Amino acid sequence: MFNSAVLESISDINLLYGLLQAEFSLDGWDAMVHIADKLHYLIKELYEEDQLRQAKEQPRVETKDLKRSIAFYFGYSMVMKGIALQKMGDYAAARDCIEKYSELGWISGLDDEGKEDVAHFKMIAAANTYVLDLLEGNMETLSEYVQFIHNAEEEELLPGIITILESALKHNCNVDWALKEFETQLNALDGEYETEANIRYYIDHLYLLALYNLKSGEYFNALNIALKGLRMSDKLNDDTGYKKLNALFVSFNVHATKDQLEAYNALNNKILRRVLKDEKGIMYDGSGFVSAR
Repeated sequence: MFNSAVLESISDINLLYGLLQAEFSLDGWDAMVHIADKLHYLIKELYEEDQLRQAKEQPRVETKDLKRSIAFYFGYSMVMKGIALQKMGDYAAARDCIEKYSELGWISGLDDEGKEDVAHFKMIAAANTYVLDLLEGNMETLSEYVQFIHNAEEEELLPGIITILESALKHNCNVDWALKEFETQLNALDGEYETEANIRYYIDHLYLLALYNLKSGEYFNALNIALKGLRMSDKLNDDTGYKKLNALFVSFNVHATKDQLEAYNALNNKILRRVLKDEKGIMYDGSGFVSAR
């Protein structure tokens, strides 16, 4: 749970980066805003101290412990704050964040990595401007956004699909054509992800796709997608996603087929066996508890 007093005591930039990723995986939007502000403050303080030392011809600030460029932390802090504000519905404040990372070329002394980070965040700013336009109901920009996703880095695929689905659900629009554009790419995803952020995107796109199908009355498709999401969130240890998908499936299981219900029960039986395997003296045989000797 987020603790503002603990945050105040943290001065490790890399640790704050990790905390932002963790809160993102937990949908911790309010915490993300505070952590992002602290990260931005610290990297700004470090950068300004370094600039002052250079002006005085003193030894530069040591940055060897930073895992990424200074430009990266400036951009990342504002990207994550903007995402959190967007999720909380404060689109105006989210746009202010976009403006801050859309052009980071003012940072002096950039090496090749830093210049690449500046270009990357400029691309992210363009993407997130489309995101806010769509969430605010400007669906006329959807075709432009679809083309943007096609031309962008591969990592923009899932965030892009999530935006398309969120805007469709919010404004009651049919976006079947847009989803069809990326059907092959989405079907090729195997759910093997290394970062918490990518796991979050992968599971959330399945959750939103299930909701989109439910809203369209496509119950069979929706519950199949929910089952896939449950299996993958269990495999990827994503408790946040599992809770949402489980609530969705249970709430609409009156529409489930016999096979879907059996698949759901089989998954939960497997999970129960797994969590009980280390319990002494008790086992689950699929229908009840039995003694283990």
